[in-house]
Amino acid sequence: MGDRGRFYFLLAKSFAEAGNLERCVIYLRKARTKANKELSTVKSDPSFSAVLNDPAVQEVLAPKPPDSTQP
Repeated sequence: MGDRGRFYFLLAKSFAEAGNLERCVIYLRKARTKANKELSTVKSDPSFSAVLNDPAVQEVLAPKPPDSTQP
């Protein structure tokens, strides 16, 4: 598979549609680690509407803090 981040995003979307919050969050986190650009669409995607207000989903969607190890 060429774009694993997209794959993870689509899995998260499928789990959100099925109402499986736990699996949705797992795959959103995996998509985030692959810097998937589609994460920016989660808030406007109706597939995620049932899970969007969950704190775990909000945590994944929050902007990453800047890396403090760089000078």
